[in-house]
Amino acid sequence: MGKKEVNSQVYQENYYLRAFDGRLENYLKSLKSGAQDNRFKELFRLAKLEKGERVLDVGCGRGELVYFSLLKGASEAIGIDYSRPALSIANKALDILPENLKGRGNFLYQDISSLKLNGTFDCCFLTDIVEHLTKNQLYKLFSEIKKHLSTHGRIVIHTAPNINWIRFEYPLKRFLVIPSTIIKRLRGKKPYLAPANTNFLKKILSYLDLYYVRDYYSYSPHMHINEQSPASLKKLLKASNFDFKIWCEDGSSNFISVICKRFWGPDIWALARLKK
Repeated sequence: MGKKEVNSQVYQENYYLRAFDGRLENYLKSLKSGAQDNRFKELFRLAKLEKGERVLDVGCGRGELVYFSLLKGASEAIGIDYSRPALSIANKALDILPENLKGRGNFLYQDISSLKLNGTFDCCFLTDIVEHLTKNQLYKLFSEIKKHLSTHGRIVIHTAPNINWIRFEYPLKRFLVIPSTIIKRLRGKKPYLAPANTNFLKKILSYLDLYYVRDYYSYSPHMHINEQSPASLKKLLKASNFDFKIWCEDGSSNFISVICKRFWGPDIWALARLKK
């Protein structure tokens, strides 16, 4: 039996504002400053957004991509989400845009399972949304996007974590430093919080730092119902009949990361286009 769709009630305001000390004003200040993290910089580098293009951001969250797309010259940018707290924050972001741009942005309350798009889009962002959707939702999403992608349109995808990183690279890297981990635990330099609602073996593994401990803000299992590997994302895009390129990235300089990042890098990126 497939996994159930994620209930929108899971995504509350604190989920979106935690990175800003839980304060909306801090988030808005960061937008006004023009600050973008490395992930956003890479998204726009890959998108190669040109002035006058129409942008779609699926699973728009706080609305940064819509905000920055308009500043970069998009003729229109639309964000879609089914979390009302997210859309409330995103609309506040539109309010601080220059007056001549405010009318070019819009946020829509829509569920992927009943998604209906209008018009054509030149660039579609799927940023940290794939892992939150069931396989059936993803097929529905890709099918709907295909109907509304311009002839030169592209889909920019980022999803994390690579399930291979969780299963293999994360424990392998920490296995090599178990003695150091134990010493740090005993000295109180590496605090230990036992994972809740799990068995004794996983508690031991988490003490040795061989088991990734998830919480509401860190790859929540209640939200991350469909984490990908390069192979599984390839299968999805191939079945949806796209031309595409998929690769992994790993910001760590650890020698295992450098050697294994091609398949196990925690960040999976993809560019997809309509087949010609």
